[in-house]
This record gives sequence, C-alpha cells and structure tokens, in this order.
Amino acid sequence: MGMIHCEYARLAADDFDKARTDLTWALEHIDELAGEWVQMDLPAKEAKYFSIGTVWGPLHTVLRVHGEMPVDPVQGGAELGPADGIVPVRYLGPEDVEKAAAFLVGTSFDALAPLADAAHVCDEEVCPDPAEHAGETDAERLAHAYGELAAFYGAAAEAGDAVVLMLN
Repeated sequence: MGMIHCEYARLAADDFDKARTDLTWALEHIDELAGEWVQMDLPAKEAKYFSIGTVWGPLHTVLRVHGEMPVDPVQGGAELGPADGIVPVRYLGPEDVEKAAAFLVGTSFDALAPLADAAHVCDEEVCPDPAEHAGETDAERLAHAYGELAAFYGAAAEAGDAVVLMLN
C-alpha cells in the first residue's frame, strides 16, 4: 500500500449544496481546487484545497487522545459519498467547521504534543502497516501540520465554508 494522504477542500455554501446533490460534480470541482493549490502553492490560510500529507494518523491519534474536540477535523463528519480514496469522502458543514476551528485555533500544539504516541501512527482499518509511517511521529512535523490545519479550518470558519475530508 502506498502512502496515504489526508486532504481537505473548502466549499462555499452554494458549492456545498451542489456537492451534496451531485457527487460527480463535487469530485470534479475538488480536483480543480487541488490543481489550483498545487500550481499556486498557497498557504493553508488562503487555500481552498489543502493536505496535511501523511501525518494525519499520528495527528488524529493526538487529537482523539486529547478527547476534547467537539468534532473530528481529521476523519469526522458525514459521508458525502464513495470515492477512489481509502474511505468514503466525508464533510463537515459550516457549523461543525466553526467548532473544529475554535478547538484547533484555541488549543496550542504544545498542549497536545505530550499525547503523541510513537507506537500508534495510523488507524489500522486504513493503514494495515504502521511501519511505513514511522517517520510521521516527529514532533516538529506534527506541530507544523497542526498549525496549517488550524489555519485552514480558521479561514474556512471565517468564510462560513464547509470542509470536505478525503484519505487518498
């Protein structure tokens, strides 16, 4: 199995409504956003598409162990539909994006870092070989990804956007 990336797309209200009724359009639109992100190399706060790469597993573990997040910003949300990825495409509506952003922006990674568990790097149901992800438990990499994730969700919440989550 190759390296699994966790990717996000911000959808404005009209696009979010359309995405929930037309999965084909949604996936095509998200691919366009991904292409723009790659070409423009936008920072997380400005991007409509974003990836935390392969550190999603340990970051997700840290957030779950902390236990106080009101919604799961890594693998939570409702199912949008099946896709070519590892698990179904999911989304957080604008209200849940606000909750996720408040938690991420309001909780420093320094408070979470002691919860990192180098032995648990990914969720077994989507990552049967944790050994291939051992490098992702580096505290500096996790802190950087967490900061970018907080910036992405913060900008999405400020704009009133929904967020689509994908493991690819």
